[in-house]
Amino acid sequence: MIMADFKKAITKVLKSEGGYANDPDDLGGETYKGISRKNWPEWEGWKIVDREKKNKNFPKSLDSLVFLIDEVLKFYKVNFWDKVWGDKINKQLVAEMLFDSAVNEGVSPAIKRAEEVAGLPKTGKMSNELLIKINSMV
Repeated sequence: MIMADFKKAITKVLKSEGGYANDPDDLGGETYKGISRKNWPEWEGWKIVDREKKNKNFPKSLDSLVFLIDEVLKFYKVNFWDKVWGDKINKQLVAEMLFDSAVNEGVSPAIKRAEEVAGLPKTGKMSNELLIKINSMV
């Protein structure tokens, strides 16, 4: 059975997340690839970003750092894709929609919406029952 592919899903998400930003008017504060230092201060990638700030090509230099990109991918997989059981969803588009919702509004609200669509009680947590419903939908 074919399952959804994280690499395809993350490519779409990262297109809308942008690169490095540190806008004082942005409530998220300093961000890289949509990861806010304010909301995710313990993210390992911040150590790399901080070291790179000494580079004269900063922030352009960030996108060429394989270790940093690996940290970005790991962040999105662990905190969002895995929590919506993306690897267990049959249809790529459905997995991408749930993943994107989790990234943009939070895992629990995204799952609650999926539960509502599936006609299940809203718990905000992935379950086998929800997965079966998702995988049986057109």
